[in-house]
Amino acid sequence: MADESTRAKVLLAVLAERERQDAKWGDQTQNPDLKWNAILVEEVGEISQDILDKKMASMLEEIIQSAAVCIAWAEAFFNRGPNFDAEE
Repeated sequence: MADESTRAKVLLAVLAERERQDAKWGDQTQNPDLKWNAILVEEVGEISQDILDKKMASMLEEIIQSAAVCIAWAEAFFNRGPNFDAEE
């Protein structure tokens, strides 16, 4: 189990990546879910390639990027407007 300092490092890295993504891509709230899925699958594919190539440092970067994409996608759900009900 991760200790609190490890979890904090991971979360800080993911939040920093979210800031980087927002600066690079701007508001993506209106992306359809299919596009979000494609973005995530591309990131996960890069993790897989790094595993095959034994690029552990790069793999960690891709894991952080994938986690940040998942957060961005979840943010988009909540920010799409009043028609979204988180309990559906």
